Amino acid sequence: WAVATVSGLFFCLAGGISADKNNTSNSTEDGCLPVHQHLRYVMVKKNMPIYFICYSHDPKNMQWYKTEEKSEDIYGLDESNSHYSIHRTDTFINFTILKATYDDSAIYVCDRKNLLEKKYLHTCGTELKVVGHSSMKQVQNRNTLKDAIIIIQSILLVIFISIPILLLLDKVSDS
Repeated sequence: WAVATVSGLFFCLAGGISADKNNTSNSTEDGCLPVHQHLRYVMVKKNMPIYFICYSHDPKNMQWYKTEEKSEDIYGLDESNSHYSIHRTDTFINFTILKATYDDSAIYVCDRKNLLEKKYLHTCGTELKVVGHSSMKQVQNRNTLKDAIIIIQSILLVIFISIPILLLLDKVSDS
């Protein structure tokens, strides 16, 4: 069996939801190895580190893979480099992205070593989304858009409340 755990040193999906409250259990019926992983989706800010852990009885025969949802390509992540590190012990494989970039947004899966095709990769992975830092201009634009939506909703509310009232008053005055 294998257990995959994902954690970010900055924040995870929805600003740090406890992994224990966001468990997803996977069975072999839906194409997954007997894997229990804490987060299926995780977000991290650009340039922040994030680590993924895969627990297994046989971690020497397991490795991390990177793939994308609409791609048939898989990339084995078995050797450390300047962008990420891989650390193995007797019970787990730790895959750490040292400084997340937008190119790191993908699906990460822990599976058997030396898989050559995505069709042999089990379907249970963790999707990583790298988000950027908002500039002051972007925040102002979002706030302006929210204000415009509130104004439009208010106008529509007044229209849809006043028309039935005016029609009712018109009927009452005619009788």
